[in-house]
Amino acid sequence: MAAPIESDFSTLQADIQQLRNDFAKMTADLRSLATSGVSQARGQAQDSAQQVWDEVRQRAQQVGQEIEERPFASALAAFSTGLLLGMLLNSRRG
Repeated sequence: MAAPIESDFSTLQADIQQLRNDFAKMTADLRSLATSGVSQARGQAQDSAQQVWDEVRQRAQQVGQEIEERPFASALAAFSTGLLLGMLLNSRRG
């Protein structure tokens, strides 16, 4: 009767060891998956940031070119915008 119990006990120990190995592999796989996901997200964020920066630079060049082409109209637009913002901000205080 002791032999079947010992056999079951050794089988149980082997199963527990197999479970430990499986959990270790799952943990390693999840860690690898998370690392690659973060790396991929980082790459996409850098690409998006580069696109936004390129767009901002292009818009700034366009504005600079428009100011050079029409300096009086640009100065008048800037003055008008400043005046309107000043009136809006001043009216909120009082």
